[in-house]
Amino acid sequence: MRLILSLPVLVVVLAMVSEVATQTDPDLSSSIPNKLKELGSALEEKVRAAIEHIKQSDFPAKTRHWFSETYSKVKEKLKTTFS
Repeated sequence: MRLILSLPVLVVVLAMVSEVATQTDPDLSSSIPNKLKELGSALEEKVRAAIEHIKQSDFPAKTRHWFSETYSKVKEKLKTTFS
C-alpha cells in the first residue's frame, strides 16, 4: 500500500522539478553541446601549443642522446660480463 501511495508523489515531484528546470534555463539542451564544443576547441588549442613548444625545445634531442648513451653503456657492460 505504501508503494502505491509513494509512486504518485514521486511523479508529482519529478514533474515539479522538470518544470523548474525548464523555467530557469529553457535552452539548456542546446547550450550543453555548444559548451562542450567550446571546451574541445580550447583543449585542442592548448594541446597544439604544448606539442609545438616541445618540438621547438631541445628536450627530445637530449632525451634521445641520453637513451643512446645509456643503451651503449648497458650493451658494453653485458658484453664484458658475459664474454
